[in-house]
Amino acid sequence: MRALVCLALVAAGAAGATAQTRPEPSLDLSVGYQVLHIPGQTYPLGISLEMSGALTSAVRIVAEAGVSIARGTTSSYGMGTLTLYDYGGGPRVTARAGRMLVYGQLLGGGVRTHADLSTASGAPFIEGDSAFMLQPGAGVIVPLTRKIAAIGEVNYQRVFFKEYGGDNETRVLVGVRTAIR
Repeated sequence: MRALVCLALVAAGAAGATAQTRPEPSLDLSVGYQVLHIPGQTYPLGISLEMSGALTSAVRIVAEAGVSIARGTTSSYGMGTLTLYDYGGGPRVTARAGRMLVYGQLLGGGVRTHADLSTASGAPFIEGDSAFMLQPGAGVIVPLTRKIAAIGEVNYQRVFFKEYGGDNETRVLVGVRTAIR
């Protein structure tokens, strides 16, 4: 959270005079780097793609998809790669805070896990699972130019796996947003 606040302050300073109050684009696209933490494991490599469209001046509909990867991981099964795909959609409520926009959102969707590991004996272990996900989150958008903005976001993901209950996951995203129209 501190990193998100620092990013917002740095970006706000960089935006300077170009960040005048202007209407939000009717459609935008964001791409960013994400880090995912699940119980007992951090996925340090990730990318997320978001698109949002305006319903009103303060309410948008968001759709997002992402992938997070942990390589060289050790688990009870051995070494290899863990991959988690996430996707969701839902409402986002925005409010202006000076030159920046702050927002809260609630997305519903799913996750798909994939493990490609080697056991201690060298035998392959490949497994995956899918589950429903609810993702409340908050973020900040800092205009840099007329069409480009920096974006920072923190999300809590509650994932409902059938076999062993749910996971409490945290996802942090930093990226860039561009107005499409």
